Amino acid sequence: MFLIRKLSTSLFKLTFLSLLLAFSSVTQADENAIAYVKVLNGACYVESGGAERILQIGDPLYKDDIVKTRNESSLGVSFRDNTLVSLGSNSSLKLNNFEFDPDNKKLAFAVQLFEGTLLYISGIIAKLTKNPDEDLQITTPAGTISVRGTKMFVRAE
Repeated sequence: MFLIRKLSTSLFKLTFLSLLLAFSSVTQADENAIAYVKVLNGACYVESGGAERILQIGDPLYKDDIVKTRNESSLGVSFRDNTLVSLGSNSSLKLNNFEFDPDNKKLAFAVQLFEGTLLYISGIIAKLTKNPDEDLQITTPAGTISVRGTKMFVRAE
């Protein structure tokens, strides 16, 4: 009985340490992530470093990634400052710049919508920035929008 209890305790400790190690390595790997996939309907992709891969809920996104939706698919992304971006079908969006370091007054949100539809709901950066014309930008083929409101719908063709 003592041996079983000791093995059980050791197994518990080993499992706990394994989970702790796995969690810490995932956290370290995602330190540079600027956003995460929160909602996914249909086939959605990310082009990163020249390679394209299928997205899944919880996937991290990084600066310069290009997220893409296909026919009858949509995507919801949450940035580190709680900015929300949704893409409709047949959309393509580049994550140009994102900085969220309020303590050092480094705030930036810049994306480029190549085609499709985008719904933007502002997060903390929009509330903290002193210079929205430079810090919050959505670029489309028709021009650049400086974000000043809390919600915006954009369509690019």
